[in-house]
Amino acid sequence: MRRHVLVVGGVALVTGVAGIAVAASAGAGTTTYEAEAAVNTLSGGAHIVGCKLCSGDSRVTGIGLLGALTFTNVVAERAGSTKLALTYYSPQTRTAQISVNSSVAIAIEFPATRATSRPGTMRIVATLKEGDNTVAFSNPVGVAPDLDKLVITTDGTPPAPIPTATVSAEPGVNATASPVPSYSTPPYPIQPDPGGSSAVPPASSAPSQTGAPPAANAAFEAGVATLVNAERKKAGCAALRVNDRLTAAARAQSTDMAVRNYFSHTTPEGVEFGIRITNAGYRWSVAGENIAKGQRTPADVMTSWMNSAGHKANILNCGFKDLGVGVAADSTGALLWTELMASLS
Repeated sequence: MRRHVLVVGGVALVTGVAGIAVAASAGAGTTTYEAEAAVNTLSGGAHIVGCKLCSGDSRVTGIGLLGALTFTNVVAERAGSTKLALTYYSPQTRTAQISVNSSVAIAIEFPATRATSRPGTMRIVATLKEGDNTVAFSNPVGVAPDLDKLVITTDGTPPAPIPTATVSAEPGVNATASPVPSYSTPPYPIQPDPGGSSAVPPASSAPSQTGAPPAANAAFEAGVATLVNAERKKAGCAALRVNDRLTAAARAQSTDMAVRNYFSHTTPEGVEFGIRITNAGYRWSVAGENIAKGQRTPADVMTSWMNSAGHKANILNCGFKDLGVGVAADSTGALLWTELMASLS
């Protein structure tokens, strides 16, 4: 087993993997962190498997749903934008949420490598702080790619940056989401199709719980739930209960909008939110959905929704009993918010 850190300097390198060219300029220094290193943190179903083509003869699989991988002791010489290259394996196109120093996770789509034994490279730029950093990979709504290694380039010309959104004002991790509210036509409660849908699986096939999202995402989701119930209390409505299945559906929609760059209550395939709720295993009698894009905090998004008649009507609908909230950041750092409210049939 190789050491988890490999430092290389003064090498001009061009590598082709899975149809993706990766180039480093002459004199660029790099530091490699193996995914399977003992100092890293594996949780849920994430685990190490052998891999003859991997740099350390192993890689980490099982990332996503309940599984997560956190690279620890990732060292930056100085605070600021840093070029990262991720070597991964994924026979299908998959999504991973990447969180730097517990910031709000960025949702990124990893192209298929077309075979479990064929590697690919994803290049991004993250904002790191000087000294030790953590870089976490998860996907609470699906399976993420297997990871082999993370490589940091300490100089050279980086690609276009992918900013990191954050909860706090921690130096070197700066929020870049637009502060301008942008949200859809107000949605209103709908009734399920009495005839059902052949695309809807039975409740028994849906997951009963969601994987743990990055800490910052979970804090934002809990913050929205708290503010929603505060507004409902003022209006004389009972507090909404956070429901795992609605939460799973909300997280999936925010992540999907972030990765595929759309903003709608209906997916590009035409799947409406009522079907998404049913697919998550929640058998509803009445339901509503609020979405928003660009707001930086739970307070900001609640202000946008409460200033819109349709969104406010959903929040203050005393007929709703359950709640699910999901948040994800797109590749520019803009936050996508989804709020689902419903009652069981």
